[in-house]
Amino acid sequence: MKFRTVLAALWIFAFGNVLGQKGNKIKLRGRASYYGEDFHGRRTASGEKFDINKYTAAHRTLPFGTRVKVTNLMNGKSVILKINDRGPHVKTRIIDLSKIAARVIDLMKYGAARVSIEVVTDPNLALGPYQQGFSPNEVLNTALYFPGNTYNFWGVTKNPEGFGFQIGAFTDLISARETCQKLILKGIKDVYIQVAALPDGKLYRVMVHQYPNRELAQEEIACLKDLGFSGFVRSY
Repeated sequence: MKFRTVLAALWIFAFGNVLGQKGNKIKLRGRASYYGEDFHGRRTASGEKFDINKYTAAHRTLPFGTRVKVTNLMNGKSVILKINDRGPHVKTRIIDLSKIAARVIDLMKYGAARVSIEVVTDPNLALGPYQQGFSPNEVLNTALYFPGNTYNFWGVTKNPEGFGFQIGAFTDLISARETCQKLILKGIKDVYIQVAALPDGKLYRVMVHQYPNRELAQEEIACLKDLGFSGFVRSY
């Protein structure tokens, strides 16, 4: 009996406080922290180089490559991450986040916060910010994206007018949304996905901003370059 008690205690120590398990969904709760910049470029336990600007995390036992949704219980903000390292080394914490992930859920304000962790199995769920209460399957259902239409990051139809900047064009929706995430994290809120038809699929153009004429749009392109993005002016 004592052996079973000790074994259970060790299991809880390794995984954090278990909220529940239903089917393949595993939910955990505990304190999270984030990596300092001193670790940038170092090898992780999985062999990958740690990058503070990628959506990754360290966990003691979850397999490498596992995707998890981490939610800050203080504000409800969530982010999707990939496990690629082992840790945390602080016993009272259950996960370490990359710096960009910590910024998304406002973890950096306090250095650590109580979070919930949910293992996600949807392979189409892009790494990065996750909007609470919105169905990821609905967002990434490419059948809902019709050629000739323009959508915002969450798949809602929009009707921008005039001219904007095309940042990139992709044949898969996930890549387009990941580019949108980078733009949003840079402070650009006016982000769109414009869909065009291809002979064997669809083209997803990532567009930003709206200007009434081409000349005004061209004048603002320098600001875009200052943020680290390149693009060209095209009409909506």
